[in-house]
Amino acid sequence: MAIRCEICDREFNDADALAMHNKAKHSETVPKERKPVPVKKIRNWAIGLALTGLLIWGVYSLINNSGTDESKLAFDAPKGPIHWHPSLTITIDGQKTIIPNDIGINPSAHFPIHTHEDGSIGVLHMENNAPTKKTVTLGYFFEVWGKKLSKDCIFEYCTDKGALKMYVNGQENLEFENYFMQDKDEILIEYTSRA
Repeated sequence: MAIRCEICDREFNDADALAMHNKAKHSETVPKERKPVPVKKIRNWAIGLALTGLLIWGVYSLINNSGTDESKLAFDAPKGPIHWHPSLTITIDGQKTIIPNDIGINPSAHFPIHTHEDGSIGVLHMENNAPTKKTVTLGYFFEVWGKKLSKDCIFEYCTDKGALKMYVNGQENLEFENYFMQDKDEILIEYTSRA
């Protein structure tokens, strides 16, 4: 019984002859047998893509969502250089918290808001030639310090276990991390635990 080539309609005596013909004459048109992709290879690619996605998302988040969202701040940034000195006092259950020297100053960076080792405990130095809305907020100082401040928490002390209040120049202020600090402001943040 003769076997026909489906591509050129030639006849062959057996399947081996047809296979040899197809390999020699029609190798590009004959579908190649596909080997299944190993499961390990698929898993490794999936893990690699997931890690790459997480890395991209992390970098994007750091760039676009670090700290204060300037578009939500209801004030304009100062125009031109500033050299201001607001003071900050923090009390937790009546105990004054020491604000360390040299926050925002290290060998590789000098942040636009910082403290100095000059005996002026609690004085924040705002020295900035091109201030932005973010860099003049109280929240930015806490970000540089690496500490938490919001309407709900200062450090690890939160309003679910106590009361948090902020005063600016003797008047209660509810802006907390979004407060636009001014030269010579006297800022007091008080946290009192519930008994």
